[in-house]
Amino acid sequence: MLPFIIRNLILFGFALLLAVLIDYKQSIRNWRFLLLFIVFGIADNLFYILTETYPDFQIIRYHTWDNNLGCNWSAKIYSIVLAMILLIPLKRFIKPIEIGLTIKQNKGSIRFSLLCVIFVFVAAICIGYLSKKGSFDAKTLLYLAIMPGINEELIYRGFLLGFLNKIFAKEFKLSGTSFGWGAIISSIVFGLLHGFNLTENFHFQFDYMAILSTSFYGFIFALLKERSGSLFFPIIAHGTLDFFIFFIRMI
Repeated sequence: MLPFIIRNLILFGFALLLAVLIDYKQSIRNWRFLLLFIVFGIADNLFYILTETYPDFQIIRYHTWDNNLGCNWSAKIYSIVLAMILLIPLKRFIKPIEIGLTIKQNKGSIRFSLLCVIFVFVAAICIGYLSKKGSFDAKTLLYLAIMPGINEELIYRGFLLGFLNKIFAKEFKLSGTSFGWGAIISSIVFGLLHGFNLTENFHFQFDYMAILSTSFYGFIFALLKERSGSLFFPIIAHGTLDFFIFFIRMI
């Protein structure tokens, strides 16, 4: 457990350093949002190690697919529930609409969102065909279609991006979508979480392909959130990506 905790402290400490280097004055002035960013990120990840270390806390039993992909339903459920409970006391800092908790889409965003979902779908098919095949597992597919998209979009494109948007202005534009350093930093953190590890012997491990690819897709999901103003399409796109990569690998 200790290496996992240290790894997350390093990772979110790196995000803090990035924020300060990008805009020191704004970061210091808005230190509460930086603190919330770090606390939410670390808390979300702590549920993984706690439910794996103490199986009695698992609501749904943890399972793996082909000794490769771990499906931790319980960690994601706990994270979602905690985030939703904290919505009420956090209203003074961030509103649900700023997190993206709405079905309503910003005007003119539907076409962009659909194109992003189609792109992610095609990418998932290609990645699946090029990846190692494995056994069919309906339970794993159900998990991939639902849990990562809801949990990770709520935390990373919802709360974490929302906190950072309170610090950094949306000074960039891509394909008609305005975004700021918040989208970039949250995407880098998202990529590192999937490709940076600290072993039990305290050795650093980097899967550079996982870091780059996950940061890239995290950025697409962030653009979807910023363009649409909602987590609806980021959740759809995320679920599409995860589901079809492994569905193709299983058939």
